[in-house]
Amino acid sequence: MISKKIALQVLNESLKTGAEYAEIYQEETIKKSVVLSYKRVENVSTGVSSGIALRLFKGERQVFGYTSDVSLKSLLKLADTLSSSFDSERVIEVKTLKEKKRRKVLNRVERPFVDEDVGSVIEWLKKAEKAAYEYSEKVINATCSVSCSEKRVLVYNSDEIFTKDLRSNIALGLSVTAKNENGVFGYGNYGLGGLGGFEKVVATDIVEEIKKAAQIAIDKTTAKDSPSGNLQVVIGNGFGGTLFHEACGHPLEASSVANHASRFEGKIGEKIASDIVTAVDDGTLDGEWGSLNFDDEGEESTKNVLIENGILKNYIIDRFNGRKLNMPSTGSSRRESYKYIPTSRMTNTYIAAGKSTFDEIIGSVKYGIYCKTFRGGQVQPSNNNFNFSSDECYMIRDGKICEMIKPVVLVGYGYEVLNKIDMVGNDLALAKGMCGASSGQIPVQVGQPTVRISNMIVGGTSKEENIW
Repeated sequence: MISKKIALQVLNESLKTGAEYAEIYQEETIKKSVVLSYKRVENVSTGVSSGIALRLFKGERQVFGYTSDVSLKSLLKLADTLSSSFDSERVIEVKTLKEKKRRKVLNRVERPFVDEDVGSVIEWLKKAEKAAYEYSEKVINATCSVSCSEKRVLVYNSDEIFTKDLRSNIALGLSVTAKNENGVFGYGNYGLGGLGGFEKVVATDIVEEIKKAAQIAIDKTTAKDSPSGNLQVVIGNGFGGTLFHEACGHPLEASSVANHASRFEGKIGEKIASDIVTAVDDGTLDGEWGSLNFDDEGEESTKNVLIENGILKNYIIDRFNGRKLNMPSTGSSRRESYKYIPTSRMTNTYIAAGKSTFDEIIGSVKYGIYCKTFRGGQVQPSNNNFNFSSDECYMIRDGKICEMIKPVVLVGYGYEVLNKIDMVGNDLALAKGMCGASSGQIPVQVGQPTVRISNMIVGGTSKEENIW
């Protein structure tokens, strides 16, 4: 990683034509993955990448560039090129750089995955693979994988500070494909991830987890057609938080709000959700998948209460868009790599636990659907219109979970759904995911307890008007 001496030279070269802020972002990343599929070792790979990005602000304008050549000559050339975007006198000179340290480190690695013996990892994964095929003759494939990205990040900026962070995101993936006698396919999966090393996943009972995934895959081969219409919907905990992430999280990012592309612009202090909804974006959770010690601008991550008892309290804010909003950063500036310009992004985003039990919520529904897990979705922040697809879905009749049905698509407007949440469970859970946006693919965590939504538009598979 570059020294403070080099960083001072580059920062001051960048600021010579009147930029008000300069930032150096450097990263070194090692990625390693082991994948078993179709009864063979599908892939074993290790990759290394490194580079530096430079960004300058003046007013509400920013310029950005990057290079994989980290020599002083290359960096000074990049600084000179970017500084040519401005044409006034120097307003800042950086004289020193002091490290900002965090009192509590959120990412501790006991067993670096990059050091793990590949043969031992393969033998461990084979236990799950074997269990899947032995579970049923309907299982036609089992995919088992461990992947890890170990990223070292260094940020220097013209506030005369620098920060260092280690982000070791490790993930376990188990998936099963089944096929019944009629040629119908089904799919089940289990995933686990967090900040840390191999110790985060190796304690998992992968044999039991892949058996559960196999049963879900088999059940899906005989799932019934799903209804359509305006229905009462129960969203499961954990990955059910995709709903909030898509419908409300993205429109609360400052990149949308500051550019007049969010339904929630200018609504701080207003009621935007049901009284029982509190929502949080928290990058400070120890060892969790979406956590950061420092964001990609060198700001400490925070626990950011977005909605409290239905009232909008804050946005998800990076430094640049915060300038436009005249609001401080919430430590939420993120990017996939040095090749991407950072912007406001979610970390661990969830609806907080409520008071209802799971049984109370299910028992309250006379006729509706229970969407236990989801595949993903998308939203248009400017009008808050979203759609996302269920993965594992069941009918509810007379307060009881009944047969599995084929996946449904839920559509609507986030600002409407927030007000239609009328029961919130006490079973908060989090689930890892990857989020793609303007600054690339980043690890995020979604979450919520079980929630009931009074009515939603559901797109099912039945061609009949009412098959129930």
